[in-house]
Amino acid sequence: MQKKTVAIWISAILVISVLAGLITVAPNEPNTKAQSTLQNIVIKADGTVTPSDAPIMNYDNVYKLTSNVYGTIKIMKSNIVLNGGGYTLSGPYNGSQTNVWVVGNGPSQSPELTAQYIIGVDLGDKTVEGITIQNLNIKNFSIGTYLWTKNNTITNSRVSESILGIMLSGSNTTIINNYLVENQQGLFFGFNGVNETIPSDIVVHHNSFVHNSVQINGCFCEDYPEDETPHSWDDGKQGNYWSDYNGTDADSDGIGDTPYIIDQMNLDRYPLMASSEQQLSQIFAPAFDPVIIALSLGILCCVTIFMLWLFRRAKTQQALTRARQQQ
Repeated sequence: MQKKTVAIWISAILVISVLAGLITVAPNEPNTKAQSTLQNIVIKADGTVTPSDAPIMNYDNVYKLTSNVYGTIKIMKSNIVLNGGGYTLSGPYNGSQTNVWVVGNGPSQSPELTAQYIIGVDLGDKTVEGITIQNLNIKNFSIGTYLWTKNNTITNSRVSESILGIMLSGSNTTIINNYLVENQQGLFFGFNGVNETIPSDIVVHHNSFVHNSVQINGCFCEDYPEDETPHSWDDGKQGNYWSDYNGTDADSDGIGDTPYIIDQMNLDRYPLMASSEQQLSQIFAPAFDPVIIALSLGILCCVTIFMLWLFRRAKTQQALTRARQQQ
């Protein structure tokens, strides 16, 4: 009977350990399984997702990843949130390409363009707007994400190891609390192919531009129209972190004493002296799903109660056996 009791407790410990592991594992843990087939996920205009087994769940126009993805995401529906949940969207890019203008599924494509390229997150139609991309780790693409329509936001995301981290040609775009690292070009401004205008009303602050070969590049640096207005590179108090900023901070307030010059019309007035640890915690902290946590805890409680019941039953049977032997 003692052996049976020990076996019950060992089983209980194993079950509880497995469930605890399910609760505490970080969702952005890399998948060591070899990736060979690129998965092309599409969020369609009617809100459905293809392929049907894509690791995305949708609730109230929030499309949330439930695992890492080796592939691309094309968005065909306006006014939605793509929440990476701390997971990684990675591509097959592995090399370098210079002096190439890349165009995604935007309104104008050059027939002379022969270079192969792939876009991590792309907007599939000129009518698609009002997109928010958040909590997503994007890496290893020709273009990490291409925002070529208006009224879009990317926040709390990491974009790395791509030719162009973020390519921007749509107006009224907000880029806040992102970490752009080790891209050939961190942020690239392109023409809006709808009417060949430079994007306007761009807000960029509290981002970290870290060791990109070129931090910011694109056609926004040339031939400004007379009515062109500078973009916003700070929130009035703090700007962005630039790994190539050479300024000083005499008063140690964490903000550079001189602006970071971007071009003849654009500058970051309040460059940050250090990359924010808070940004990294926001990007890489495990983003647990409350439903999964609740279910896991519920199962854990049920298993624990069941194991306690088995233990008490075993003790009761032991007592009955001793009583019979004494009679």
